[in-house]
Amino acid sequence: MNTLSMEVERPNVIRPREYPLPQLGPDDGLLRVELIGICSSDVKIFRGHTPAPYPIIMGHEILGTIEEVGVRAAKAYGVAKGDRVIVEASVACGHCFYCRTGNYRLCDFTIGYGTRTSSALPPHLWGAYGQYMYIAPYSGVHKLSPKVPAEVGVQITTVTSNGIQWVRRLGGASVGDVVVVVGVGPQGLSSVAAARETGASLIVALGLTLDEDRLALAREMGAHHTINVEELDPVAEVKRLTQGAMADVVVEVSGSPKGVNTAINLARKQGTVVLAGLTGDKMLTGIEVDSVIYKEIRLQGAFSKGTEAVRAAISLVEAGKYPFHKLVTHRFPLARAEEALRCVAREVEGVNPVKVVLDPWAE
Repeated sequence: MNTLSMEVERPNVIRPREYPLPQLGPDDGLLRVELIGICSSDVKIFRGHTPAPYPIIMGHEILGTIEEVGVRAAKAYGVAKGDRVIVEASVACGHCFYCRTGNYRLCDFTIGYGTRTSSALPPHLWGAYGQYMYIAPYSGVHKLSPKVPAEVGVQITTVTSNGIQWVRRLGGASVGDVVVVVGVGPQGLSSVAAARETGASLIVALGLTLDEDRLALAREMGAHHTINVEELDPVAEVKRLTQGAMADVVVEVSGSPKGVNTAINLARKQGTVVLAGLTGDKMLTGIEVDSVIYKEIRLQGAFSKGTEAVRAAISLVEAGKYPFHKLVTHRFPLARAEEALRCVAREVEGVNPVKVVLDPWAE
């Protein structure tokens, strides 16, 4: 039996492709995909701005149901056929230094879903832009309540857990801190919720004029103040709001070179700046290194998250305190994946999405 996926053959070329369903062993499984989130990194891979092993089936924001599972895999993950699950994008090799120290997202052998592994490699179904996806041994598989809306569940292993990882685990935000989030895409909005859940005393979100709806959503997610950086100087505003103290933690998720310097200037002395916005391999020039030195700022890179953050994200969404469902503003069938990617890239006139998802079973 064959199954349909959307495969990026090379930059700017995405086409339907059928592959046979894999024969499974005791340690792997097969996922029936329920919904796929589209990330801005998908756009960069599609456009060729981020290196990728073409051909590739993208899709690393994954929600689905266990279709088949091997005996040992079922025991390891605690799942059975028919269980609803989310799947982490990174797959551990289980042997390298990073896997053995719990940092499998940095695995030296770079196997993963939707970004790292070519669909030319059997069993081919290495991404969620399709009706079914292969589940390799050592994957991060987590059961999810059927009560969680699909639009919320599909965000957990990336958007929601990244916010927790970046604000709390890498940023070190704590009760009473001032947290500023630069950028109000899905990752930024989740970072706002994570900061609120942490107990930050002041949360400020920064965006552009075209982000008016996102800034309003940031306030719903827990931001105390929002700033349109095209209307107000964000550094002066944060200085005013904090009586000159500035931010304990700044999370930069815009991916804009200008945003990095803004983040540095927003941080207090000995504050932390978490850099999580990918620039698509662009070299950043004009970084205010002297400010980093004089203020003893800690610059922290943020690539992804770990299982602890995913589990915390599951608990967070199941509590229902934050309107994560409102982040999903546009939904496309699988066959319209290219249009959906253009939508995420804001290339469709009059369309300004927050989060876009693909439904592999919709017509």
